[in-house]
Amino acid sequence: MEDKEEVEEIRGKTAEELLILGEEYLAEGRYEDAIKVYKEIVKKEPLMPTLAKTCNDCGVAYANLEDYEMAIGFFNAALNLRDYLMDGGISTYYNLGQVYRLMGDEEKADESFRRGDRIKQEQEERDEAARRVFSSV
Repeated sequence: MEDKEEVEEIRGKTAEELLILGEEYLAEGRYEDAIKVYKEIVKKEPLMPTLAKTCNDCGVAYANLEDYEMAIGFFNAALNLRDYLMDGGISTYYNLGQVYRLMGDEEKADESFRRGDRIKQEQEERDEAARRVFSSV
């Protein structure tokens, strides 16, 4: 992503457009390029949901580069914004658990997985309660 034209194109995009580009780079295994895009997103002072997703995805990129400390930092930043994450932080807790497991810290890994499972269970209970309410209408 060193091409001057490509850099200018990135600067001209919105944070939300860049998030899509970053996800494409992640899917292609272009982790360093994804991180550059995520850093550009932060400079644009994005909406909180975009920032929360950016932090999670940047953590994924760092985890794939085996820079686990940076990954943990970004996952924790995403969890600080978890109210803005589509799944309430479930996938971020699972990502964090995976990193801790790769680092050999089973206790922290298990705690992260438990927290993700707890949020998932709470969401399922809320969804079921909503279905009951709507089915009686």
